[in-house]
Amino acid sequence: MLCRAVALSVLSACALAPLAAKAQSSLGFRQVEAALAATGTPGDLRPEARLSADLAITAAHGLQFDLSLADQPTGTLGAIDAHLYLTPRPGRSYGLFGHLSDLDGTDSTTVAAGAEARFALGTGARAEVKAGIGVRNPGSFDFLFVEGWAERDLSPRVTLIAGAMAADYDEADFSATGWQAQAGLRLALAPHAALETTVGHSGLAGSDGDGGETFARIGLTVSLGGGASGERLFRPARPLAPLQLRGLE
Repeated sequence: MLCRAVALSVLSACALAPLAAKAQSSLGFRQVEAALAATGTPGDLRPEARLSADLAITAAHGLQFDLSLADQPTGTLGAIDAHLYLTPRPGRSYGLFGHLSDLDGTDSTTVAAGAEARFALGTGARAEVKAGIGVRNPGSFDFLFVEGWAERDLSPRVTLIAGAMAADYDEADFSATGWQAQAGLRLALAPHAALETTVGHSGLAGSDGDGGETFARIGLTVSLGGGASGERLFRPARPLAPLQLRGLE
């Protein structure tokens, strides 16, 4: 049900995005961003789509929403993320996030929440970190996770990006620590469009561990408007990414 609602919302929002961008000054929209990508192991890249909107509550407070759909070996995953944040000064934002996802055709639902921050590391360099806790039902599958990203502008059009995450999964019949690390480039194709490619490695360690998997991602992002102080949007949380890559969710 959530997947169908997200799909309908993404289609509707994509149709309304240009109008939202034109009305951003009166309606509080700072930025609208749409992304199409493919992620997976060699020979098994699977499509995904995301639509994000950043709204101003006050001059320093913002609210970001993300609607996502992703094809997985076990079905279509629909997700909704929300970020409530404060930007006390340019180059620094921090706040809270919530995540809800549902696997279509099953009763598998994941809920997570935590804290996040993004900040400048100097001229042309930025970082983002987040940490949270969550549960997946059925089975009360508990987990803790942490994620971090760093970016460095190599030129006005090319940006080096790197990210890593780790999560501890704990259930009565499953226990493992999942991790992922990836790096790549973002190429600005136009003032409001960019192509992003990354290559990474993922693994599961522990009593229910699994061998490593190499994966790749390529995506096109189009944005309208500008985020708080010209900053990029927060990335949606993906706490079960190592499991989803293996079709274990």
